[in-house]
Amino acid sequence: MAEAAVKAVKNKELELIPDNHNQTWFHWLEDIKDWCISRQLWWGHRIPAYLVKVHGKPDPDPKEDSNWVSGRNLEEATEKAKKKFGTDKLTLEQDEDVLDTWFSSGLFPLSVNGWPDDTEDFKKYYPTDLLETGHDILFFWVARMVMLGLHLTGKLPFKKVYLHAMVRDAHGRKMSKSLGNVIDPLHVIEGITLEDLHNNLLGGNLDPAEIERAKKGQRSDFPKGISECGTDALRFALCNYTSHGRDINLDINRVIGYRNFCNKLWNATKLSLSVIGSNFVPKSSSDYTGKESLIDKWILSRLYQASIVANKSLELYDFAECTTTIYNFWLYEFCDVYLEAIKPVIHDSSNPSAIEAVKDTLYTCLDEGFRLLHPFMPFLTEELWQRLPRRPGCTIKSICVSEYPTGNRSHHDGNIEDEIKFLQQTIHAVRSLRADYGVKQQKHKTKLIINVHDDKVKSIFEKYTVFVTVLSYSEDLKITKNETPPVGCAANVPSESVSYTHLTLPTKRI
Repeated sequence: MAEAAVKAVKNKELELIPDNHNQTWFHWLEDIKDWCISRQLWWGHRIPAYLVKVHGKPDPDPKEDSNWVSGRNLEEATEKAKKKFGTDKLTLEQDEDVLDTWFSSGLFPLSVNGWPDDTEDFKKYYPTDLLETGHDILFFWVARMVMLGLHLTGKLPFKKVYLHAMVRDAHGRKMSKSLGNVIDPLHVIEGITLEDLHNNLLGGNLDPAEIERAKKGQRSDFPKGISECGTDALRFALCNYTSHGRDINLDINRVIGYRNFCNKLWNATKLSLSVIGSNFVPKSSSDYTGKESLIDKWILSRLYQASIVANKSLELYDFAECTTTIYNFWLYEFCDVYLEAIKPVIHDSSNPSAIEAVKDTLYTCLDEGFRLLHPFMPFLTEELWQRLPRRPGCTIKSICVSEYPTGNRSHHDGNIEDEIKFLQQTIHAVRSLRADYGVKQQKHKTKLIINVHDDKVKSIFEKYTVFVTVLSYSEDLKITKNETPPVGCAANVPSESVSYTHLTLPTKRI
């Protein structure tokens, strides 16, 4: 049985994800020992073995295998005993031990579908495709299911096994009640005070010395208790932590950061819907209308790239890459850049076609962005998605049954993405310069001069003048070529293509 399980992994009929667990699989199964499947417990599946007592003969020795029969039930075992001992004057006593928990669990893929009967469920659902479990029970459970499935049916119970990491505390220690570092998911979701954390220790069986040590640990790790983070923030954090490692060092502050991300999404959606308006009717598709600005095209191109990476990451079970990509799109591209860049457009009523293009772009980003995020934040995205109007002909009632975005290929524009990426280097340099000189508040605008080396770079800045001005918190932008920096202004060098940027500082520092 073990040999067949080893062969299945070596022949890639069974895939362990991540594949660094293959060696553990081989280590256990290539040096497997006999397995005692009986346990002396009060619960479990009672062993289907019966000691046969023939009337008129001395009591049988239970240590002799010849005195036992097996059967699915008493009737079947009795018929076997009659044939074996040649008499019907006998009594059967079932073994009082139960099957090892892992033996019973190993039958799960079979018994849940009605095996050994040839049921419709068994025909339809066995074998299944994927098993998800912790790597700590790879041998105890997964290997037993594989061995029993192959032996009893000739088929693997599943094709892939995704093994998640184990959750430890922020310091990498195993969670222990005596250390006071056990994190109850409900406490993270709903929040809990330090006092209530202490009180929870009193309900167990810790001695007074362990309780004091646990309280000390709680005061160190959670001096103000645990803030309410919600289900979505915890779920997103755990998925983001799940890289191809064996352990997760869970830091509550990181979960709080994702709770703040939820708040950011809420506010960004509120702002976007106020721009879109209650009478907005989406187009039948997300294709370009021809009215989109460069920044509209940029965010749609970034949305396309996020969709491509998210789908590929999900196929590879790389949840860390998937969540990071979606997080970066929402926070650093949609919120930090696009929503800021469109403010001059939405406040300028003289260009209605540009405003309509912004509305269409906002809608596409919200609709597809929520659907990208939904597997990791199901509650928040459902709530926000329900507030969006539907495209003509769409009758889908819930985001959970909507199609996962695969991206609109026509939105991809590598040139615009490269140009914006280049401009952001200068924008970040200007913001750093403002911070260095204490000009931190956005409302205090500064005059900006950017000096470049060649006409090609100059044309890029001229094409995105409004974008650079808005994102750098400037009131006036001047593009020069190979000129000497003016005297008395703050300056720095953001890149090889830009010789300097300089700010005319306000007379009163803020």
